[in-house]
Amino acid sequence: MTTTVRESPRYIVRPPEPAALRLEHLSVWYGRHQAIRDVSFTIPARRITAIIGPSGCGKSTLLRALNRMHDLTPEARVEGSVWWGEVDLYAPSTDPVWVRRHIGMIFQKPNPFPKSVFENVAFGLRVNGYRGDIAGRVEEALRKAALWDEVKDKLHQSALALSGGQQQRLCIARAIAL
Repeated sequence: MTTTVRESPRYIVRPPEPAALRLEHLSVWYGRHQAIRDVSFTIPARRITAIIGPSGCGKSTLLRALNRMHDLTPEARVEGSVWWGEVDLYAPSTDPVWVRRHIGMIFQKPNPFPKSVFENVAFGLRVNGYRGDIAGRVEEALRKAALWDEVKDKLHQSALALSGGQQQRLCIARAIAL
């Protein structure tokens, strides 16, 4: 399918961006407290999207809803839909573990495992039964997270010895590896 972009002196009409995720009427409760009310929007694919707002407005609650982390919180309840392509992540037939394997979370505060740099990145691959070139995937993920040059000689040292920024990029590499 070919899409044309028409230009005029006043505006440019572009085709709609493909969606990475689509939220439809998403609401989240913690017990009787409604933390998010009827949120609907699309997160475009291959774009950086920022969710900003004051402390306590529901940003983290919204992000946790994207990979069903609220399933692990007693008294939390989610209504509405989160679509990843054609998959409704909250459909009864959708396995939450499958969702979390495909949609990773990197938190503001880095949380490396008390293992070596290499084992931090390889951990998810091993847990998920990956049987390919683990060393190659670890290197590729560290490169994509802009950390390889800083740790290539420290792969077997503790990840906890890295600086805060390096730990954050290590957590990003851990998600990329999967």
